[in-house]
Order: sequence, then C-alpha cells, then structure tokens
Amino acid sequence: MIVTAYHRDCPPLEELSHVIEHGLRQNFVFAKAEAVQCPDLRQPPFGLAAPGLSGNPCIGDVGGRQNLFPTPNLRAKYSLLSLADKMRMSPSQGFILGAGAAPFQDIGQNAELAPNIAWEQKDGFSPNFDDPASLTVTNGTRVVEVTRDRSGNRDIRCGKTSSTNCALMMNLYGSDGATGTVIKVTARARTGPQNFTDCIRSSLRDAYGDTRAISLGGAFLLKSGSANFHVMPDFPAPNQLPFRDRKQVEEEWLKYHVCTAPVVCLTVLHSADPDNLELRMEHTHCFEEDGNSKGGHYHYDIDCGEDVEYEAYLNVAPVVYRIDRP
Repeated sequence: MIVTAYHRDCPPLEELSHVIEHGLRQNFVFAKAEAVQCPDLRQPPFGLAAPGLSGNPCIGDVGGRQNLFPTPNLRAKYSLLSLADKMRMSPSQGFILGAGAAPFQDIGQNAELAPNIAWEQKDGFSPNFDDPASLTVTNGTRVVEVTRDRSGNRDIRCGKTSSTNCALMMNLYGSDGATGTVIKVTARARTGPQNFTDCIRSSLRDAYGDTRAISLGGAFLLKSGSANFHVMPDFPAPNQLPFRDRKQVEEEWLKYHVCTAPVVCLTVLHSADPDNLELRMEHTHCFEEDGNSKGGHYHYDIDCGEDVEYEAYLNVAPVVYRIDRP
C-alpha cells in the first residue's frame, strides 16, 4: 500500500473564518464564522467519539471511486486503525471521522459508512495499532444501508457497528481528539444555488486559488429543515456488471431519500487539488444521533428560505495523506 504525504500552507483560523463567512453570505441570509474554543462534541447533539478536533490534525484520502466503478474492487478492504497508522497518527491517543464505504467483508453487503472512532492507550500496555488489545477503543461509527422486507420493498437503516473496518474509498479527518480552537460556522436561510459544503469550498478556492489548497474536516449539524441523501445498496449481481456509466450509478442504482433535522454530518473537504492526487474534493456522511432511519451521503438541503439552518465545527489540516491510490 503506497502512502504519500502532501503538506499544506495553512492560514490562521481567524483568516479562514473571515473567508468562509464572506462566501456563505452570498448563499445564506445569515452566516457567521469565527475561531472559538471547541465545545465537547461527545455531548448531544453531535455524539462524537472524542471531545474535539485538535492535536496533530491530518487528512487521509484512501482508495477512490475507481474501486467502485465500473466494477467493484472486492480486494479494496481496509482497517480504520491501520489507516490511522498510515496517517502517522499516534496509537497513544487519537480520533478519526469522515465518510466512505462500509466493510462489506464484515456486514455482508455494500453500504455507506460514517467513521467516528477514538482510541487511547490501555493501562499497562504498550500501544500498538497492530494489537487492538493494547487500546481502549470508543466506536461511534454508523453504517447506513439499504434493506429489503419480505415483499422486496427497499428501506433505509442506520445503526452503530462494532466493526473497525471499511472498504473501497475513505475520506478521513484525524486528530488527537483534543479540545482546542476550531472554526465555528453557522448559516441560516439559503437563498443561493450552492449547498453548505460547496459554498465553503468555493469561498476558499476563490480566496486562495487552485495552487494553494486548503483542507478541512469536522462535523456539522443540520439543525432545521431537511436535506437529500443517497445510500449505496448492495453490489449488483455479477451478471449486471460492469456499470454502464455514471448516469446508471447515480440515477438507477443509488437509493435517494429525504431526512429532516436534526442530522449529524461528518465531512472532509478540499478547496483545490494542485498535486493532481484525484482527491475526493468533498465527502460528507450523516446520521441521526438517536434513531435508526436517517442518514447517508449528503447532497443538499431542499428547504431554501428560513427553514434550513446549519452549525459546524471545522479544523484545518496541514498534511494530506494519499493512501492506496487506484
């Protein structure tokens, strides 16, 4: 597995806050971004596995959509803890969140994954990612899958998993999980054409261009309103592969549904890809903290006007690891 590190020139959080707020105000009636002390994200409504997003932040872009299209690469199986090791994170303490594909090798089918996992050294042990018994792991990861009832009708189920594995493609934000200064973003009443994450991305690209990439990760809450999500169903039967084209994947294969707030969203995004790494420029997977029917891959809110509201906590990553590029 080839791992390559790419370093970023990160502006101060105060500067990034100003840039993000300016961009959001082009698409929302109300928008504010500021550098603040991160609240304890373990508490409702977020329910994350660690309190914060600070301490040695980094991003990992693992595999890619080429492992799904035109034919699934069933050899692309990963461990979240092993990927943390590839991202040069410490086994003594850490936290990763993000978006990717669920471990079909463990759950028996293809699905969406919202990784949300923290670890720390177990007393009396020398911490080692290759020895899970040496770590105390807090796993709040969700699997969002398409299920079928006896009549063949499809439905969405979202629930926690005991697995610490994943597959195909992953976009991960990693840190020590410590409290510290982050960017708090609030936006309400969308009037423009861009969704929340695309608006943040475009504001950064407009400010820093295509040669200075800004990479962010964190969590946001759809506080009110509703949004459109997709969920990958199980892989098609071998006689139905390969996929004809992207249109077949997006319009015929994926399962779309609408979720109403509140929904927790885990996101990784980049303003640019100057090193031509084939990065996933934005990837956001979502779930409801309490419940089992809401979640999936975030597309856009569908409630322009006063109904939609977001609250985000983000941090900038000074290094991006491209891992197992197809």
